[in-house]
Amino acid sequence: MAHIHLIVPTVTEFNCLPLVESLTQFGLTFTQSFITNGPASIESEFDELLAAPDVVLRAMEAEANGAEAVIVLCMGDPGVAQAREAVKIPVLGPGETAMHHAAMLGHKFSVIPTLARRRPTYEHHARQYGLEGRLASVRPADVPVLEIEKNPKVFEILLERAVAAVEQDHADVLILGCIGFSGLDRRLETALREKGHDVPVIDALPLTVLTAATLVRAGLRHAKNAYPYPPEKIYKGYQFPKRKE
Repeated sequence: MAHIHLIVPTVTEFNCLPLVESLTQFGLTFTQSFITNGPASIESEFDELLAAPDVVLRAMEAEANGAEAVIVLCMGDPGVAQAREAVKIPVLGPGETAMHHAAMLGHKFSVIPTLARRRPTYEHHARQYGLEGRLASVRPADVPVLEIEKNPKVFEILLERAVAAVEQDHADVLILGCIGFSGLDRRLETALREKGHDVPVIDALPLTVLTAATLVRAGLRHAKNAYPYPPEKIYKGYQFPKRKE
């Protein structure tokens, strides 16, 4: 069994355990935590900044409680790099994971996030992850995170953006740019095939979970040369779990 811990980086307690329940068939167990301080949803760089401190704390707590890998459940990957410094176990962000897999499945990929203001974030991430030349486009759905479940036209919007990304931007692979869109990938692929477009659609949540499990089982983790532990000193206002060596 591999123990994967899911961190929901919002104070809105989105329960993501039902979304990964089917993955227990692969010998995985899941725990989940939420941040105590931070935004109700992640829709800006400002939100990511405010979420990151608690994300790091939850990652440290998860490691102390026996988790073998951590996933931060936001396509913006808030606090992922910082959490990698704080713990020894793998820490994955679905945004980075999805982009690297998309680059293996086609020549160009497009991301369909929630809001137009998120376009620069995903363009920056593609550069940061060394994939700028593989990004065909970012096609926002213009649906706020907290309205995804309430909007009856979400699938039609995603399909329209997906068709534009394939036909106009020449994307070979599509990435659903919000965990809130999870579960719509296969349906979207079917609708695209009916329009003559045989392209993969990535739901980053299960992909990231199975990637984390693979790292655990292969005995791999992030290099401490790249993500060294923070220096030992006073951090006012914070109490950290005891570090595992």
